[in-house]
Amino acid sequence: MLDGTRDTPSVPQQLDRTTFITSRAAEFLELRALQSQTGRPAHRFGDVIVKELVDNALDAAESAGVEPSIRIGTEIHGGELLITVADNGPGLASDVLAGVLNFSVLVSDKAAYRSPTRGLQGNALKTVVGIPFALGVATPLIVDARGVRH
Repeated sequence: MLDGTRDTPSVPQQLDRTTFITSRAAEFLELRALQSQTGRPAHRFGDVIVKELVDNALDAAESAGVEPSIRIGTEIHGGELLITVADNGPGLASDVLAGVLNFSVLVSDKAAYRSPTRGLQGNALKTVVGIPFALGVATPLIVDARGVRH
């Protein structure tokens, strides 16, 4: 108050916040997010794919009450690793696969039935679907289930 004026309290400016809506697909389609979800670096994603598909095959055989028979194939084609996992389970129903491909929802039949070594990630099949995309692979992911090719 050296000049004889009074200090006036400053009025805080109102903060205008913008609400962002972000697709949950990023959790399953972006490299960094997949590394975080799977706990594995990108160069170990082949291991993740095989482990998750074998886990699912074991679970399917258990649910169907059959002794599991699982075949794993790998080949390098055009510089890309192609992984095939086949089993004697009942196969994914089309509506379940549609849910797996819907990245805005979580789909799992294991949510309440986790074991110490399987089903810990939850929605791991979504990560299997997303890994090739995150790595920039152009070859389509193919799922043959119950006589239908998806």
